[in-house]
Amino acid sequence: MTTGSELAFWLSYVESHGGIWDSAGDSTLVMIPPPLQRTLELPEELAVTEHPDVAREDGATLLGAGHPLLTAAAEDVLSAADAGVLMLGSPASLPPDGDRLLAKARDRFPVDHGRIDASGPVERRLRQTLRAGALVTYTASADEVFYERAECWLDVPSRQELPGHAVRGLRRFAASGSTPAAAPDLAAIPPAVARAHFHLEKKVTERRDAIASGSARDAAEAELSRAKKYYAEALASLAKRQASAAEDRQALLAARADGVRLEEKRRLAEIEEKYASRHEIRPYRLHLLLVPVLRLPVDVLRGARRFPLVLDWMLPAGEFAPVACPGCGADTARWPLTATKAKLGCASCLPESTTVQPAPPTVGGTGGLAGVRSEKPASVSAKSGGEAKPAGTTTAAAGTRRSPSQPAGRAADRPTASRPVPPAAKRKRADPQAVSRAGEKLAMEFWSVTGQGNLRALRRLCAGGSPAAAAVRLYGTAGPPVAVGLAADESPQSLTSDSAAYGEDGLAGTSGYLQTGRADYAYLLRWESGTRLVSEILPFGSWVSARLPSARWIYGAGSARMFGGLPDPDTDLDPVAIRLWRKALATHGLPLTLRCLAAWWRIPDGTGLLATHPPSVLAAAIHRMIGYRAGEAGVTHDAIADLYRVAPADTRAVTPLLQTRLKLTQAQPW
Repeated sequence: MTTGSELAFWLSYVESHGGIWDSAGDSTLVMIPPPLQRTLELPEELAVTEHPDVAREDGATLLGAGHPLLTAAAEDVLSAADAGVLMLGSPASLPPDGDRLLAKARDRFPVDHGRIDASGPVERRLRQTLRAGALVTYTASADEVFYERAECWLDVPSRQELPGHAVRGLRRFAASGSTPAAAPDLAAIPPAVARAHFHLEKKVTERRDAIASGSARDAAEAELSRAKKYYAEALASLAKRQASAAEDRQALLAARADGVRLEEKRRLAEIEEKYASRHEIRPYRLHLLLVPVLRLPVDVLRGARRFPLVLDWMLPAGEFAPVACPGCGADTARWPLTATKAKLGCASCLPESTTVQPAPPTVGGTGGLAGVRSEKPASVSAKSGGEAKPAGTTTAAAGTRRSPSQPAGRAADRPTASRPVPPAAKRKRADPQAVSRAGEKLAMEFWSVTGQGNLRALRRLCAGGSPAAAAVRLYGTAGPPVAVGLAADESPQSLTSDSAAYGEDGLAGTSGYLQTGRADYAYLLRWESGTRLVSEILPFGSWVSARLPSARWIYGAGSARMFGGLPDPDTDLDPVAIRLWRKALATHGLPLTLRCLAAWWRIPDGTGLLATHPPSVLAAAIHRMIGYRAGEAGVTHDAIADLYRVAPADTRAVTPLLQTRLKLTQAQPW
């Protein structure tokens, strides 16, 4: 018997818990194990079917979309951690020899002005691939909700997404994968996880926009049109009455007209909120796959010059693993390689005179980073009044490392390594490296004044009313280190910076790592390219979108302090800020909490609102508004109201008042 996806899923779920089943014609007899009997309140035997006629005639349980048994099974599966390491097998067919691999490599990776030649024997190795899965909830309106499953297969060394045909090959062997004998090296996994989330977010956002542009938008426009017509007629009627009314009634009718206008604004905002499209990404799977490969070391030749490269043939996929540009890390499938007299790179990181520009991609994206990285080990204190002490100078392949307390030198004194900027960003900025250098200079100055304990200079570098300013308000010069997860007894000793400019909503970003001697902490300074003021200090590596990745994706040393264990703030908090600090921090982490506090402190008449509205209602409404625009999961009116122990109707009622004052948009999410 062939079963549909819903019934097959439920049968496999019961089987995974120790149950058994047997086909009985058009229905299936299932023996439910005792634990599931108690959990699902089911008898020991249950007949199920996917055919409505069989359910009516034979009394079998009809399992279809939306059935409580399916919902309970899905929730149980999603709540369990589907994570692990799998060693994939190799196909039984004879693998290609060195000559065939070299021919395939030349065909797969054409190099402008260069030729690929083998530089060593073929070896068998293992290559890491990340498989990330998530359940995506799309909300097109209050009445239209869709669910889809999304996956990202990411090559860990290159951090590039695998093409579809390679994924199909790996998927066949993943089902029969085995546990490796030794634990693999996990050093490269945290940045790969962040990159996988970036790809998932990009796909999901495009899908959400496509859904929102359909019938839901038409319904929104129709309801907005009806509401505008209604209020226009009401105002016209009042104006007509006012024109012929006695003088003592003029003021009353004018006040009524003002009330209608306020009601119109509230109603239109309510309609927009009702039809606002959003999505929620709920991760449920993270597999590290160890893929057997044939490693072919090659040289890219241009005359007498040799540029080494390593190519991996993935045996289960029958395809080469993605290759990142050695100059900037861009995807060579989009930006083909070019061998110049000085280096091997791609059209994204080489001068235009030496490269052939590729055709614009058919799908928009942010691509990689474009910037420079500096290194010069030195010592710096993040405490107030700390003093920087040089600790010597070393040279690294990526450039030079500099202490945050030392001033940035001239750009000509530092080696630069460009990274790819998406075509849209290149059209907006003629010189992305200039933005990159500006970002590096800003990062050096920002962390320098932080380490020196110069509170006045630090405040001048932060945008007013921003999460960065909120962190400084909470902790002074210790605010930035706290925002990226440093412990109270840790001080940054050196840093690396890697600037990027994506061109979204006027934002740019400078990312890198703070080294404390105990651990390395990833940071991202999100800054406004027009004013060069830092608006946000984030514990992520590379994220310049106005949306905010969930703090639950953070890995590494700083993740332990994103949801608690922080020192008490150095400033007195008002009743709303106290509730946000306690509830938002424990639920959605420090980055979102700083956004919430920044939004609340940006309201000029906060004291007046506290006089007429309970602080818990105001805190819940701000938490939901900020979390919704950040793309955070679990920020519905009902969920947040339950968190703050207030009525959802109260948060809905106060939301238009707060929106009138905050004027939140995609470009102004706090």
